[in-house]
Amino acid sequence: MPYQRLVDKKRPAAKEAVPVRIEEARKGLLKWHAAHGRHDLPWRGSHDPYAVLVSEFMLQQTTVASVMPRFADWMRRFPGLADLAAATEQEVLSAWEGLGYYSRARRLHAAAKKIVEQHSGILPDSEEHLLDLPGIGAYTAAAVLAFAHNRRAVVLDTNINRVLVRWGNLTTPIDKAAGKKALGNLAAVFFPNSGCRDIASSLMDLGATLCTAGKPRCNVCPLQGTCLAIFPENLPKKSPRRVTTRITEHRAWFQRGGKLHLEQSEGPRWRGLWILPELGASQPSGQPLAEFTYPITRYRVTMRVFAVKGSVPVGLHGFTRKEIPALPIPSPHRKAIGKAFRAIAER
Repeated sequence: MPYQRLVDKKRPAAKEAVPVRIEEARKGLLKWHAAHGRHDLPWRGSHDPYAVLVSEFMLQQTTVASVMPRFADWMRRFPGLADLAAATEQEVLSAWEGLGYYSRARRLHAAAKKIVEQHSGILPDSEEHLLDLPGIGAYTAAAVLAFAHNRRAVVLDTNINRVLVRWGNLTTPIDKAAGKKALGNLAAVFFPNSGCRDIASSLMDLGATLCTAGKPRCNVCPLQGTCLAIFPENLPKKSPRRVTTRITEHRAWFQRGGKLHLEQSEGPRWRGLWILPELGASQPSGQPLAEFTYPITRYRVTMRVFAVKGSVPVGLHGFTRKEIPALPIPSPHRKAIGKAFRAIAER
């Protein structure tokens, strides 16, 4: 394998090798990206700062495949920062449905308002002002600087981390202080003083397509001649994952007079969204109308929905089946509602 052959070479001293090695790596990477990069990603076409901002918020903890159709819908609904700033929270949450982690939508909405109010509707191009916006941390600020403004920035997402860790053969866990420092130092010299947009895009796409988790495709990698990895499939190293906790929640189904009664969540998980109410401490009886399992953070939640007799509790609101699709409802609850309606129809 290419990386194994490299190990057998007599390497020059690190201080002498780094500049030439990095230059060769950058050239090979950019050439590969010109031919094989993911140029069809909709937020890359125009480098529009607003499109970049929206995509970065959406891509936090969400896959590219899931984001692409929702990104297009979002841009049609809110084509600019002013449109987003003028929208209501319910409109924003409804447009975000299916992406999860709704706090991101609220922060993006708040950021748009602040940009309109304090920056004349123009996304800032300085790290200081970007970090002052809601929902923007070090990574998002760097991504906006690189992708939207093509400024000097070190962009480190999961894919880029994996490529650089393997390329430098960094064997210290990158979720520990020493590993983070080593990765940061390597990235700081790999990213150029100009042209960071292309380098970041190239590294990101390489990690997404060739230098993937598990077994990378080293034989066709543009970095194979400069990569130091001995066992790339074992990198990057991380501390053991926390054990996933399984929990069960019981939800109540109040359908009266052709309307399904829901409650508006007060949070923290789904604040402002419409959900099936919790059944409470009473033990459910009979078979559930629907059962649905979904992951959230380190939990795997099984939701069971039971039809409940008696009066509808105060605070719930009734909606017809025609009204439900337009409501901002978190995906697990929408799927459970769909399954319950189908179960009732089949009786």
